[in-house]
Amino acid sequence: MFTVRLLTVSPTRRPFIIEGIDFYRQRLKQFCRFELNESKEPPLHEGGRGALAQAQSRAAEILQSKQNPRHLSVQLDVKGQRLTSKQFARWLDEARHTRTGVDFLLGGAAGLAPLKTDLKLSLGSWTLPHELARLVLVEGIYRAFTIIHGHPYHK
Repeated sequence: MFTVRLLTVSPTRRPFIIEGIDFYRQRLKQFCRFELNESKEPPLHEGGRGALAQAQSRAAEILQSKQNPRHLSVQLDVKGQRLTSKQFARWLDEARHTRTGVDFLLGGAAGLAPLKTDLKLSLGSWTLPHELARLVLVEGIYRAFTIIHGHPYHK
């Protein structure tokens, strides 16, 4: 079965986000194996020279070490491609026919240094808290699978 993994740093803490992710995780079971892998976020020493860049680089190293080399990789980045739900569904459909899975990489509060990935994906021009971005992404993945399978959820 095709595997979709969300690799991120820092645990999801807000109960409504956890509940939302669990809601879509249950629905995704009919389409793929979904995994949420939350690594410990590197500390951000605020005020320190280069602290933000250092935290972003460390988060990138952590997530890169978790990637599956047989999977496509997608970094969430505000400067990435903006795809409609149907465009994303086409991309995901092609991915599931050519690879065993896809890894989505999402930084924490400090962000994430640029990584070499197959796709840089933007969720839009708004800045979202990293936990909320997780939920938006998981809903988007579910929506893409419903489009692929002709399920009426997308309408």
